[in-house]
Amino acid sequence: MLKSIEKIKRLGVYQNYSKPVDTQEFGVKNLIYGWNYSGKTTLSRLFAQLEAKTANPDLSGCEFSFGTDSDAITEKNFNWCDVSVRVFNSDFVKANLHFDGGSFNPILLLGKESEEAQRKIDKLGERIKRSDSVQRKLHGKFEDLKTRIAQAKTEAAKFIRQRLKVDPYTAAHLGQDVQAVSILDPQLFTEKELADAIELALTPDSKKPSTVDELHTSPAIEELHKEAVTVLAATPNFSNTLMHLEENPAIERWVQSGLHLHPTAGTCEFCGNELSPARLEEFRTHFSKDLADHKEKVEGLLERVKAAEFILTWPKAAELNPQFRDSYNVAIDALPAAIKEFNQAVKKLAGEVQRKADDSRKAMEPTPLPQGLEMGIKDAAAAVNAIIKKNNELASNFTKARADSLRKAKYHYVQQFVDEQDAAGLEVRKDRQVKRYDRLKAYVAKLQPEIDRLQAEISQAQQGREKINERLASILGSEAVQIKVVKDSAGQDRFQMIRKNGAAAKNLSDGERTAIAFSYFLTKLQEIKPAEFKETIVYIDDPISSLDANHIFQVTAAIRALFFTQQDKNAPWQTTCRQLFVSTHNFEFFNLLREIKPVASKQGARLFLIKRIAENSSTLENMPASLARYQSEYHFLFEVIHRFNQAPDKTAHDVLMLLPNAMRRFVELYTYSRLPGPKDAEQVDERAEVLFGVERAKRILKIFHYFSHGNTLDRLAGNNELIFDLEHAVRDLIDAITEKDRPHMDALIASTQP
Repeated sequence: MLKSIEKIKRLGVYQNYSKPVDTQEFGVKNLIYGWNYSGKTTLSRLFAQLEAKTANPDLSGCEFSFGTDSDAITEKNFNWCDVSVRVFNSDFVKANLHFDGGSFNPILLLGKESEEAQRKIDKLGERIKRSDSVQRKLHGKFEDLKTRIAQAKTEAAKFIRQRLKVDPYTAAHLGQDVQAVSILDPQLFTEKELADAIELALTPDSKKPSTVDELHTSPAIEELHKEAVTVLAATPNFSNTLMHLEENPAIERWVQSGLHLHPTAGTCEFCGNELSPARLEEFRTHFSKDLADHKEKVEGLLERVKAAEFILTWPKAAELNPQFRDSYNVAIDALPAAIKEFNQAVKKLAGEVQRKADDSRKAMEPTPLPQGLEMGIKDAAAAVNAIIKKNNELASNFTKARADSLRKAKYHYVQQFVDEQDAAGLEVRKDRQVKRYDRLKAYVAKLQPEIDRLQAEISQAQQGREKINERLASILGSEAVQIKVVKDSAGQDRFQMIRKNGAAAKNLSDGERTAIAFSYFLTKLQEIKPAEFKETIVYIDDPISSLDANHIFQVTAAIRALFFTQQDKNAPWQTTCRQLFVSTHNFEFFNLLREIKPVASKQGARLFLIKRIAENSSTLENMPASLARYQSEYHFLFEVIHRFNQAPDKTAHDVLMLLPNAMRRFVELYTYSRLPGPKDAEQVDERAEVLFGVERAKRILKIFHYFSHGNTLDRLAGNNELIFDLEHAVRDLIDAITEKDRPHMDALIASTQP
């Protein structure tokens, strides 16, 4: 079931149509009202493409999207959609009905199929011969391709069997693996990955890989450096210093180191001179406790810095499984450099702490550390450990890992085989030959029934004659044109239009042509089986063109009889087809069809309006309230005028395109209702002059007489300066009715309100 038209692009007046917000979905009965040139027939031609399942050249390049109960129908997939559609429009008349006049007998050829049936029958015998010949060639090509594919499978299976040492492994096994590979992601390895997989797959139990220890690292220098910043910047507090010792640090260290050898005054062990108590006290005062504590901190720091030098050993690459050795070597290469940089920083810091120990009185600042010394070692070790971990996992799950590697290596070669076959195109070509062979075989099998069907169609081409005549008599009357059967020079049935007196009907009027065409369409629909018709979507575009009011009632009755049914007189109407679409510019016909309101389980009757909103733009939207609430075109015409009068922007295209015809038609209806008489178009001005006054009537009608005749769009586009007079003319009309007939105006305005 069609639910909506979501978009139409580059198709006539639908250059960029998108379904307006809140537009209702299609029901089982859909009535579409629109004035001439609004886009009704263009819309019907879009439906006709769904019927033909082939692209209409006149609609080339357009885009569209029908919303359905399932997937959308678009220009890309409509030719294989499963909806059944029948369309009546001007294209249908041209394709199926031929009216000739002049010195030729006016002939109506019923059924395009009947017209072409004999020609098809004549060609079927030749097609059978050609089909048999092509089938023999296809069979030979198919057998050749099948042999080549089988040989390729055998050779590929032999290669896999020998390369991976799997036995048995035949073409049948390869075929099973091809099916498995087809549902997986691409199975191809790089050359290195494939070599590793094969090596593992072929590794015997005796060469099962062993586990190796992971690296454990804890490099530490950053905290020592922070401590060195503090210690090297500190200086001890001296109460009484000896200038000579202060200026000669080496002598100072020598004296300090030997001071404990002279706890009391006496003879100097070095020079043999007397060491007086006073001199000994000067030395002791120089080397205070604060200095001793400071030197102790420096020496302790120096010892810890020297101990921070990082030493690490790691497994050799040969200890790992072969498939990990290359990546292990790459990862391990970064570790010595990181360690070397770290130890260089340690040695540099130790030297700076040593200089502080040698000269405690001098404040110093250690060289800043390079960034990431500790993390460099840790990251390098982590990369190495990741590879060691994979190696150890493989060693722990060797049997399973070996089986997985064998499977992956095998799938690699199977994928290679599939890719090579795809490149060669043998399977595609074989499948193509099979499909062509099967299609031709099925086609040949159906040729004789097709011949029988076409012959029956030819012989039955006149069976609808009486039914069509009944419809013509109903619509046009018993004195109207009828059809009689005649034979052409080839002995085939044709239908000749005749008058009641038996003479050939010539110079058919537009109304007669419309009645004949629509009668044929309705009769043609009855050829569809009831069960199939119930699933058919029917689109009828203006079937009452050039018919008067009496004939419109007859057409409505014919539509009611064919498309709607009631179980009893009190039951609701139901459609006999899946969906019915009727578009028309005739409001009387529109109202007659509105009276039939089928009720379905979910969707019933829907009312829509097609209107022109720009030169190359029309829209399909819900019926305005003024038309939906009232069975009167008059209310709708006033709503168009009232909307324009109230609109802040008088240049809006959706208003301008409707206004000239709406204004002219409204004035005709209003003046006629006030001054009934002969309803001739030329008397509108006279009635308006009586009701509005001469000057005001001329101002109202002059501009609309100009714009509402001929090609309205061209006139609007070429006379922009006159468009500004529209506002004044509309205001004159509103004021005139308000002044002369205020209750009427109030009622009209009320009818436009929700």
